[in-house]
Amino acid sequence: MGSAYHDLPQQPASPRDRSGSGSGSSYSSRSSSASFEAAGQQGLDSEGEALAYSRSQDSLHNSLLDALCAGNLDITRHLLSTGAPILRNTPTRILSAPPAQQIPLFELFTQYGWTPNTPGFYGTVLLPKVVTNLPLLQWFLEHGADPNLGKQRNNRDRMGTSDTDSCAALATAAATGSLEAVRLLLDAGAQVQNGAPLHSAAGACPPGTPAGAQLNAGVISSKVFDTSRIPVMALLVEHGADVNQAEDSHYVLAQYPIVYATMAGAVERVKWLLAHGADPEAKGGFGSAIEYAKWRGSTEMKRVLGIPVDTL
Repeated sequence: MGSAYHDLPQQPASPRDRSGSGSGSSYSSRSSSASFEAAGQQGLDSEGEALAYSRSQDSLHNSLLDALCAGNLDITRHLLSTGAPILRNTPTRILSAPPAQQIPLFELFTQYGWTPNTPGFYGTVLLPKVVTNLPLLQWFLEHGADPNLGKQRNNRDRMGTSDTDSCAALATAAATGSLEAVRLLLDAGAQVQNGAPLHSAAGACPPGTPAGAQLNAGVISSKVFDTSRIPVMALLVEHGADVNQAEDSHYVLAQYPIVYATMAGAVERVKWLLAHGADPEAKGGFGSAIEYAKWRGSTEMKRVLGIPVDTL
């Protein structure tokens, strides 16, 4: 895995300064000390200048990360003005700042060339991370965030650009965001056809649900949480989502919205999907909704799917 400073320009060490320590850095502590000593005796040559620049940039960047986490706008402004670099992973730290300071910090970053569409490693963008924060989501969209940008599907280039047909932001909002967040993304041009946001909404599980619960202990849901996703599902269908769309993936997935909803124990969502034409016999990687309900579904889920309860 690359270091935190993978995108910080550095010059390789000369053969005489390389260490056999196996360090992930281009410079070992021994070679760094030797280079600085030589620079002090002979004056900074090109290698010494590059090394000094690299180390000063590292130091400035570390200080910048601390200032961002603390939400200290004044120190952040000072560090940026003195040359602290904004690296691909730097803006994410703003999301750890106190909420009231996040927008001012992002505003400050825009003065130094960063935009909401600036890619991180493997083309990641921050928009999917802010969909549950409505003021921040609005700010991102008002400042040109493209809801169809996202992480490269095949991780082809760590320092490369984003995919332009991603559904990451919309799918994340469909599963965890508010109806207004989904509406904002759609109004900004998010394309339902880029992925399977309806599946994300249909299969949403309550916060704190253990990973893999659908195939292990089962999902404990509530009617309130269950029904909270239905307006989102309706909005997505209005924008072209298909209740019988098979999710395209190389992985073993539930594939269909109704199977996702059944596995999430979301009885009300299953009712809604059935009322809108979903096929309960469509088979995904874990079987059909009916097959899953026979194995793990509640009595109510079985009844909704037309499974004779008294014969089970």
